[in-house]
Amino acid sequence: MNRRSSGARLFLLPWIVGFAALTALPVLVSLALSFTQFKDPLSMNRLQWVGLSHYRQAVETARPYSPDRGDPWYWNLLGGKPEDVHFHQSLYNSITFSIFAVPLGLAVSLMTALLLNQRLRGTSVARTLIYIPHVLGGAATIVIWSWLFNPEFGWINEGLRCLYRFADPIVRLFREQGTADFPTPAWLYSPVWCKPAVVIMHVWAIGGSMLIFLAALHRVPRALYDAARLDGSSAWRQFLHVTWPHITPVVLFNLVISLVFTMQSFTESYFLETRQQKDGLLFFALYLYRVAFEPPYRFGYASALAWIFVLVLIVLIVPILLSGRLWVYYAGSERTSKG
Repeated sequence: MNRRSSGARLFLLPWIVGFAALTALPVLVSLALSFTQFKDPLSMNRLQWVGLSHYRQAVETARPYSPDRGDPWYWNLLGGKPEDVHFHQSLYNSITFSIFAVPLGLAVSLMTALLLNQRLRGTSVARTLIYIPHVLGGAATIVIWSWLFNPEFGWINEGLRCLYRFADPIVRLFREQGTADFPTPAWLYSPVWCKPAVVIMHVWAIGGSMLIFLAALHRVPRALYDAARLDGSSAWRQFLHVTWPHITPVVLFNLVISLVFTMQSFTESYFLETRQQKDGLLFFALYLYRVAFEPPYRFGYASALAWIFVLVLIVLIVPILLSGRLWVYYAGSERTSKG
């Protein structure tokens, strides 16, 4: 027994050393740096202790403040113009993107998994084709999406124009102009449409969560479906009372993982941000990168922003995990056995 435990410790030693050196130590260093300021970014000898000033700079509002029609709506909630406008704008962009991208992505991936769970010819090929975008994500894919979303020659707007031309005779029955004045979105060149464009890109790459849902659906006992059909249950009632309870742990897992990944989105905003968006795609990860690695290299302030971001993630994720007691069903639990 002692020999086994010593062998286990020996095999765990490389992971422990790697975790301590590459994860735990950088986390502690970033926490210490968040209370300091570099007078010379290239020298560690000129650190200045500033306490909580970085945290106050991020969350405080500047006064006096006179409301303007062009100001964001959340400035009223903050009580005035923020001291760091870009911090609040980037955090608002990341949260807004997650609010729309996460539920839509989960719904589409679950519906796709339900369709591909059927015993039909060609489902294996369809699963592969849907999973490929999840693997191909990267800079090259984002550049292709930027071409597709181009308002002048992009395929998406060209498809909308073809749809307008097809619907023009019908629309003319109700209005003289027909579809001639129907607009096409500016997408990545608009502060309003840039976020929906990135949400569409997120939904396109739902192969990972779809595969997890598909694995969960395969674990639902077939005997429960047979019993439900014998009782005369419809397809909807089978999903509601058989499928859904068994896949709720996977739904919770995908929900939390998707929220974390969307809140940390960086590549899309880094490659697709334009002046016309007016910081519409300034996600928090991109702003954090600019604060840390662009002149004047404010590593201390960037570390404080990173820890504020951790607190924001905790505030978002903990209520979701706590709510799981009300709607997540685990096999063998008291709630499931009573149900």
